[in-house]
Amino acid sequence: MTTTSHVLSDMAALRSELRQQGDPHCELFRLTPWRAVLDIAFDWLIVLSAVTLVVWWSELFAPLAVVLIANRQRALGNILHDAGHRNLWRDRRRNDLVARLFISPLLFASLTRYRETHFKHHMELGTDGGDPDLLFFVRSGPTTWFSNYLDQVFSLSAWLSSMGGHLFSRQVRAASQLYILGWWVGAVALMWVVAGPDYTITFLVLWLLARATAFHVITTFREMCDHFGLLPGGVFTFTRDMVCHGVWRWLIHPRNNGYHLTHHLLPAVPYYRLPEAHRLLKGQEIFRDRGKVCSAYFTGTDPVTGAWQAQGQVP
Repeated sequence: MTTTSHVLSDMAALRSELRQQGDPHCELFRLTPWRAVLDIAFDWLIVLSAVTLVVWWSELFAPLAVVLIANRQRALGNILHDAGHRNLWRDRRRNDLVARLFISPLLFASLTRYRETHFKHHMELGTDGGDPDLLFFVRSGPTTWFSNYLDQVFSLSAWLSSMGGHLFSRQVRAASQLYILGWWVGAVALMWVVAGPDYTITFLVLWLLARATAFHVITTFREMCDHFGLLPGGVFTFTRDMVCHGVWRWLIHPRNNGYHLTHHLLPAVPYYRLPEAHRLLKGQEIFRDRGKVCSAYFTGTDPVTGAWQAQGQVP
């Protein structure tokens, strides 16, 4: 079992090694807020363009639109994650204002609740009853990676979380849930006036359909990439980096979301500097000796799915 002391010990060991080199990682904490703002605008643009494609051209584009929207839902979720760490702005007021206006309610999320649970995920990593993101093996004995994946995909609680975010959570304050609903009422009313009923209804259908299908499938795979099949005991033993390229990486890990080990070790690094942070960490002895890095999803000598074929009931 991982404890907070294990997590902090791993982080301290890395920082000690970096300190001996003059703290080269500190430069990576520098934020460029306009970068996040542009990325948020880009994601919104892709979503609205996908809806436009269906409304103005043909309903035959609906499957493509669902995938595009789900991918951007995933990308916006990654920016929400950075907002949870105050990696958009260090100033909490500006950071939270942008997140609460343009990201969190769109994703049916309470920024406050997200920040609380994500902090527990970092500090109680891999702890049964402490880590809110902990995934378990459902089957005992030898399994295939795909059967373990399907077990997670068809989890009702996981699907409800993907579909409704914090709207169905009893741990979220009613005021936060009312804000999300109020935001959606206002957004739908504005869209109805500006773009018309056909566009608005199509947007709602595609948005919810994407959440219920492609977004859930992608998010489940992404979550398993982070920790599934690894042994609790600290950041190094229970977290991996996915350093992949190509279409699969674009679909599963937009916004550099695959650098999960790097993020757990240096959580103040914004998402757009994670590749640079990973390159820095690769030069550290402790990372080379203990870090887990996968360079493929399905093929090669050490694909991440290979680690999902573990046996037993523990993560």
